[in-house]
Amino acid sequence: MLYFTLIYKEGNMGNKFTIFLLLSFVIPSFLFADATPTVQITEKAVKEYKKNLVSKEKKEIKKDVGIKESSTKKQKQEEQSNKKPNIQHSIQTSNSIDAEISRGNYADAIRMLVPMIKKDPNNYELRYKLAICYYEFGLPNKAIEELNSVIKLKPDFAPAHIRLGVINKKKGNIDLALREFAQASELMPNNLELKFQLAKIYLERGDKTKAQDELKNILNIDPSYYNANLLMSDLLIENKDYDNAIEELKLASIYSPKNPDIHFKLGKIYMLQGNKNSAIEEYRILRDINPEYAKNLFMIIFPEGK
Repeated sequence: MLYFTLIYKEGNMGNKFTIFLLLSFVIPSFLFADATPTVQITEKAVKEYKKNLVSKEKKEIKKDVGIKESSTKKQKQEEQSNKKPNIQHSIQTSNSIDAEISRGNYADAIRMLVPMIKKDPNNYELRYKLAICYYEFGLPNKAIEELNSVIKLKPDFAPAHIRLGVINKKKGNIDLALREFAQASELMPNNLELKFQLAKIYLERGDKTKAQDELKNILNIDPSYYNANLLMSDLLIENKDYDNAIEELKLASIYSPKNPDIHFKLGKIYMLQGNKNSAIEEYRILRDINPEYAKNLFMIIFPEGK
């Protein structure tokens, strides 16, 4: 929500008026019960959207908003006085809703949000919060309905696309989830977590080429994003391209040297290649990193227990 505060200044050059923009933009991040890094995605989406919105609004205000010189100091003071109670009430109400959501009192938050949205149906921020509450309260269909309303009001609001993608994925609507993640990725081309989720969805649909393209894009943007190397190695192992799979895992180990998944997969590949000695080296590394992984690799290397 945007509030404009008019501050009167008086100097030697005559009466001047300055407009300040106060941007109050609060979108809480709440976990979906999913193993995917949805929290990171949504937080980055909100931060990027907020940054872009601030820049855009400042330019628009500077260009379009003006104050008539004929306005008097008394009139402006009266306007400011009238606005303060509404602004304070709005902030207090928003804080109350956020508090209820943070405590997990989604039913209470819903009861507060519904009448507010009836009075202000085009407020996409309130509708987004309501969607979160509906989903967390166990009403995914109502959440989808609200998220679609948010996107209709604000098509470039990436967090809504991400939430909608997550919900559709959980409901098994892979194609719909793919559509929303793809749209969010267009809005946030440098969000690596989002691109990674998109690659995983492509894999679920059996589109390995597009999955590899997304993974390559991630690594071009940030070579240290080792999860992309790990997923790429899985694709290569499936195609029996063991040498390139080893290279991907070695690259991943540069940025995550104590990651047990990397050494376990390396050990398995070495065994598939008949390179038992190298597999044993990976087992020895795993003993110091993760004994459980080491035990599992030991059973692959020595199936007879010897």
